[in-house]
Amino acid sequence: MYAIFEDGSHQFRVREGDHVRVDRRDGKAGDTVTFSKVLMLAGEDGKTTIGAPLVEQVLVQAKIVNQFRTKKIIIQKFRRRKNMRRRNGHRQSYTMVQITSIAAPA
Repeated sequence: MYAIFEDGSHQFRVREGDHVRVDRRDGKAGDTVTFSKVLMLAGEDGKTTIGAPLVEQVLVQAKIVNQFRTKKIIIQKFRRRKNMRRRNGHRQSYTMVQITSIAAPA
């Protein structure tokens, strides 16, 4: 069984036990996160449910594994002959979650 859910304008295809990197969520390691915007659900029996736009009463439960930040990227702006130079850095924050269950209606 797998599900496709949306979180922060990104879509993820997950099964139970998968690790997924999502945009930062508040919480500590071990806390539970629920994703309710499920777009598609594929069952073990080969039955597929596609939402219009969402599949009702389906939740994806996950456990926060850790919070981390990626490698710093450098943004440089330069305009020739204008003596304009700007240099900025950015580190994006992410949350690693492990999918614990996909709760579908019986």
